[in-house]
Amino acid sequence: MRVFFDADVLIAGSATRSPTSASHILLQLAELTLIEGLICPYVREEAERNLQEKLPQGLPVFRALLRTVLREVPDPTKEELAAYEGRAEAEDVPVLAAAAREGCAYLVTFNVRDYPKPPEGLQVVEPGELVRRVRAHLARMLEGEGEREMEVEGESEE
Repeated sequence: MRVFFDADVLIAGSATRSPTSASHILLQLAELTLIEGLICPYVREEAERNLQEKLPQGLPVFRALLRTVLREVPDPTKEELAAYEGRAEAEDVPVLAAAAREGCAYLVTFNVRDYPKPPEGLQVVEPGELVRRVRAHLARMLEGEGEREMEVEGESEE
């Protein structure tokens, strides 16, 4: 599952490092490759600038995430930006356009209201909501595995 990270989630995940923070959990899921975490230079630069100004202690963690957890894709072209005008706040159009272009299932942000008209197939959610959805998905998968194990065990007994 491809997840596009907005800068605010990266800042929260880099600066707080609380093991129960939804932002931190999502970054851990990306590190474990349970989700594919994507950003673009526009997001990276915004997160880095804000961390430098407000939470410099988070910069080393952020830079490590860039090297090991997140995949950076190109910024949207002018044509791609034009196609998404009016679907998000002006400063967030590059984020929406990049997430849509990359076929992401989710754009994770604390500012859901800044993205009132996402394209079909892209859901804009807060970190906590996405963590709940991933947990529910994993639980369904595990339930299915348990059922298959019981079926396989039953077949071997016959």
